[in-house]
This record gives sequence, structure tokens and C-alpha cells, in this order.
Amino acid sequence: MLIPQLPANSLVVMDNAAFHKGDAEALLEGKGHSVLWLPPYSPDLNPIEKKWVWVKAQRRKHKIMGTVLDKQSC
Repeated sequence: MLIPQLPANSLVVMDNAAFHKGDAEALLEGKGHSVLWLPPYSPDLNPIEKKWVWVKAQRRKHKIMGTVLDKQSC
């Protein structure tokens, strides 16, 4: 879990994915952290989206198919 690893008084930037909603904000704020929510659909503001573009390009380049990689190919 992320929360125990955070430095004190961290600012956590989260997208609006349903699995991030729930109790996440209350848990973080209860531990002294702040939450900044991204606008509803804003991939341009979410740095991980740029990495997904790269990952998908690598999968195409190396012809990696399927959804699960076996241990030997990792």
C-alpha cells in the first residue's frame, strides 16, 4: 500500500478512476496528506499516460501479444 511509504504531509495527485474514489481521500487526509484530483478526463495532465503510449509502442514493435507475460519473457 502506498500510504505507509509516503513522506509526511505529501500531496497525492489522483485521477478520477472509480477505484481511486472510495475511502482513498479520507485515508490519505487522515494520515496528514493532501489530495489533488485531476479533472474528469485529462490524460494530458496525467504523466503516466505518456508512458502508456511508449509501452504500447514497444508491444507493437516487438510483437508482444496477449495480456499476460510468462515469467521467462519478463
